[in-house]
Amino acid sequence: MSDKIKRFSSFLIITLSILLCFSICIPYTVNSESSQLHSINLICRKDNLILKGMKWDLYKIGKRLDGNILLTGDFSEYPIDMSDISEENVELKAKTLESYAVADRIIPTDSGKINEQGEITFSSLDQGIYLAVGQNLNIDYVTYVPSSLLFEVSGNDISFSYDAFPKFMYATLSGEVTSYTVRKVWVNNTDESISHPTEVTVDLFKNGDLYDTVILNDANNWKHQWFDLDNTNRWHIVERKIPAKYTVLIDFNSTQYLIQNSYTPTNTSSSSTNVTTSTFTSTGTSLTTTSSITSTKTTASVPPETVTMLPPLAQTGQLWWPVLAFFIAGLLLLIIGLSISSKKSNK
Repeated sequence: MSDKIKRFSSFLIITLSILLCFSICIPYTVNSESSQLHSINLICRKDNLILKGMKWDLYKIGKRLDGNILLTGDFSEYPIDMSDISEENVELKAKTLESYAVADRIIPTDSGKINEQGEITFSSLDQGIYLAVGQNLNIDYVTYVPSSLLFEVSGNDISFSYDAFPKFMYATLSGEVTSYTVRKVWVNNTDESISHPTEVTVDLFKNGDLYDTVILNDANNWKHQWFDLDNTNRWHIVERKIPAKYTVLIDFNSTQYLIQNSYTPTNTSSSSTNVTTSTFTSTGTSLTTTSSITSTKTTASVPPETVTMLPPLAQTGQLWWPVLAFFIAGLLLLIIGLSISSKKSNK
């Protein structure tokens, strides 16, 4: 009986050893976020033009939660609807987040300048949603104005790049000034909507500093215009004291700013942003390019990748530490099994 038990034990150990060794070929996955850090590379060059010295600030603005984007940290209190981040409106969300980040002097996660190769790399980033905001750069008589970027760092992308060459560039002359216009519209107004206030406060910022404050209401047709502003500066508009159950979006081009307030019911759906966009376009409140703008602005040709749709966050990832553990355990069991078998043969 003792010999049978020994033979069975030896057979069992060898079998387990072989199975554990083969297990290294089986992927091991787990439903958790990767702890691996990531890097983002922004590229600001086109043909022979390199925008060396252009400064970029990187902000971590949120994270994925149950498939949805949740604003966190300094951005958590802003009433910006992030339920629909489609290719059509991701740039609009980025502009809005940029405006408040600049106006409220939010401290960026990281900052840097474009190097001689026309690139900048942000490293040691954990998973989440990020916003990259660039500053104007003057080269000779041309001012380059970069578009903000909104993107996601997920568990499967260790390092990736974005083409961040500016969408806008202004052909400027010494001492040239331009007029700037802001307009306010109310969207999704229905019988169920909460009555919006009779006026709103709008702040104008020049290179991050408060420049002027105006009141928009029915008396001025919810519109204001500033004259004689230097277009080599970076101008931002923000609305203060946004009414409850309304979200805000800020759109702008070279000299025109549009603030949208959309009524958002308690049970909002992902289609609400699409309704807003449709109403906004049909009422003729979209930003237009007038002859005065054309004379001072040249639009640069930029690939679609400049503002990229956020990819879905990967919920699983392959871990390699169990492979090594299983291999060592299998090897030890195999050695023990062979040792027992050898002793038995000698006897």
